[in-house]
Amino acid sequence: MRVREEREQAEAAGHLIRPPGNSTPEHRFAPEHGPMTPAQAINLRSTAGNAAVSRVVGQNRGAEPKIPWAAPGTRSKRSQGEAGIERGESPPQQVTRTTRSGRAGTSAKGKEKAEEPEEIGNPTLRFTSNYAGPTEQSLAGNHAIGFEQEATLQRANGMTTPAEDAYDFWQEVTDTYSYIPPDAVNYRPKKTKRPWVVDGPFHPPYNTEDGMVIKDDNRITFDDSPGFSGNMRMTNGYWLSFYEVKFRWKVRRKLGGQFTKKEPFWTSDEMVHRVESVFDPQNPEATAQITARPAGNRTWNVELPN
Repeated sequence: MRVREEREQAEAAGHLIRPPGNSTPEHRFAPEHGPMTPAQAINLRSTAGNAAVSRVVGQNRGAEPKIPWAAPGTRSKRSQGEAGIERGESPPQQVTRTTRSGRAGTSAKGKEKAEEPEEIGNPTLRFTSNYAGPTEQSLAGNHAIGFEQEATLQRANGMTTPAEDAYDFWQEVTDTYSYIPPDAVNYRPKKTKRPWVVDGPFHPPYNTEDGMVIKDDNRITFDDSPGFSGNMRMTNGYWLSFYEVKFRWKVRRKLGGQFTKKEPFWTSDEMVHRVESVFDPQNPEATAQITARPAGNRTWNVELPN
């Protein structure tokens, strides 16, 4: 008789916080009851037994929402249950990382032994280019005078780490040009020279939306069209007398975080495109030949610094 009374009391206590079967688990109590205080727990233990108290407390904890991970820099020490991770989760969550020592890989959170990171080997850089403009120029023309080029960084053979996770790869450019504008006095040319800068979208993080950067696991390719093309054409009344543009590329093992030009890095030789076209002020309406010298093709075996 005593056993049946204890069981009935325990079942009644359990119903204080159990939500209806068709409801979403959440903080829910009977209208006349809130979360159990220590005094209520002691009182329930004396009348219904330890099993009932454990069951009530367990149901109360199970109804709480899981807590997500804190933002970087604000994470505090918490148990697996508090962090929303089930005990015995298999496999444990993996974290990809690249170290300054040139190794990249995954490590398991918790007490699992970290996997040996992959060695980041020396990549290969291949450059190809050609002239893509006309052979003649005139003041009355609308000329797209420029080049086409590709610079492809190929990851080291045998690596499984994606190229964009293994390396920081970026392109730098400088140029000099001389041109005759429509308002030039006696067809006197103007000259412009710009210093070395990181070139447009050709750096991490790599924006692939406009097709100028192409990447897959094995490679990162910069597809560029330097020169006077698109909205930079030599339009009616303008004459391009001389144009020289230089490129170089830098590679390092990925440092992580925001991209910077911080050392250490490997630097390629400079590749130079040139265009010349001689204007005759005595015969301004005449056409003239365009002499173009593209930089050509080149392959480097990159030697990454430590």
